[in-house]
Amino acid sequence: MSEASADRAVPIVGLGAGGHVKSVLEAVRSLGRFEVTALADDDPALTGSKVLGVPVVGPDALGELRAAGVAHAFAGVGGVGDSAARERAVGRLLEAGFELPPIVHRSAVVSPWARVGRGAHVLAGVIVNADAEIGDDVILNTGAIVEHDCRIEAHAHVGPGARLAGAVTVGERAHVGLGAVVIEGIRIGDGALVAAGAVVVRDVPAGARVAGVPAADMRPED
Repeated sequence: MSEASADRAVPIVGLGAGGHVKSVLEAVRSLGRFEVTALADDDPALTGSKVLGVPVVGPDALGELRAAGVAHAFAGVGGVGDSAARERAVGRLLEAGFELPPIVHRSAVVSPWARVGRGAHVLAGVIVNADAEIGDDVILNTGAIVEHDCRIEAHAHVGPGARLAGAVTVGERAHVGLGAVVIEGIRIGDGALVAAGAVVVRDVPAGARVAGVPAADMRPED
């Protein structure tokens, strides 16, 4: 059963109870479709606490919730420059048998000709234009702009206020930082990091770390 009835929201559980989950909770609640029943977290110090009114439970509760009929979940893990923890969280949820719907904040503007993958988060104020493709477990953070024909591959993170011009590709596990600008047709390679405020005018190789205007390789201080 994937749709809410007229008088009952669909239960959903989150994995992760850090800062990023607050933005995801805001997006989930804006939809009016789901009710977040709990947030599971590996940190025992958080068990019994609440995040924006949602109780935090231990990781063992995931299996109990699934067995009780909770079929939907989301990964509430963020991360700057390293998506490994979020990717692991997604894997755990899938292994436990949960469905991971895309979470698209009600205030986001997503073209009906765009595609949004499983478990992706499209947060408040985001714009996704026509024929953009958003992969599985992608984060498009608050106010990001993803123009037409962009391809954002699995587990990538486009930070708050970042702007991607048309036909940009962001590779798997790459990170485009807060307020960065990427001109049209650029490819950001797998696992690359574009620092906050950078202006990218040429392709970024896989695994590279770039910053500045125009963006260039980060170099250690002498």
